Amino acid sequence: MEENRFSSIIGWFRQRFGKQTNDLDQDKPCKCSQTCSSGHSNISNSVSSTSSVNSSISTKPSASDQPLPSVLFSHFRSSLRYDVFVCHNDEDSDLAQSLTSFLEQPSNGLRCYLQERDCPAGGAVSTELLQAVQDSHCWLLLVTPNFVRDDWCSYQMHQVLSEGPMSQRIIPAVVNMPRSKLPLELRFLFTVDLNMNKESGYNQVYRAVLHYLKDMSEKEKPRNASHGSSDG
Repeated sequence: MEENRFSSIIGWFRQRFGKQTNDLDQDKPCKCSQTCSSGHSNISNSVSSTSSVNSSISTKPSASDQPLPSVLFSHFRSSLRYDVFVCHNDEDSDLAQSLTSFLEQPSNGLRCYLQERDCPAGGAVSTELLQAVQDSHCWLLLVTPNFVRDDWCSYQMHQVLSEGPMSQRIIPAVVNMPRSKLPLELRFLFTVDLNMNKESGYNQVYRAVLHYLKDMSEKEKPRNASHGSSDG
């Protein structure tokens, strides 16, 4: 009797308060849901904005991605092995290598000849030098006080002058030298001043080489056209 009464009381409590609990559970919004919903929304927005930023960064062309000037793919340019023959005194090797590295970097794409780097071991220096001069479009003379005092540099300068006197192919780049102290043979040529701003001077050398290549490529086109018509 007592057991039945106790069971009925327990059942009444379960029925009475269990229902309220279930109702509360159903009506009460899930904290986890709110957190997840807002969190996922924020994360989604964050990922979306990050992806957008990364996309804009990846699509922005870098200096190395810029296309090279079309003249560097011309038939005239490929007719010789080097674009620039670099003549310098041994004491100025660091400057010569710095300038060469600038001209040869992927975004510029020129081909340079440096004697200490490109002259083959065992070869006769004078012979290899003359061959390199003849196989280069332009000749860069790094004129410094050391250059002027160097008989070997003087020999190279005269080789260059004999190959292309009064031409755009000779580019004297002057460092720590007033014009009055330049070799007489170079005073009638336009010079690049590397004293004030080396970066600007480097770019000036680069543009001078491109200008020569472009000018000669344009002159070569009519000749090729005339040869083609005559052959036809």
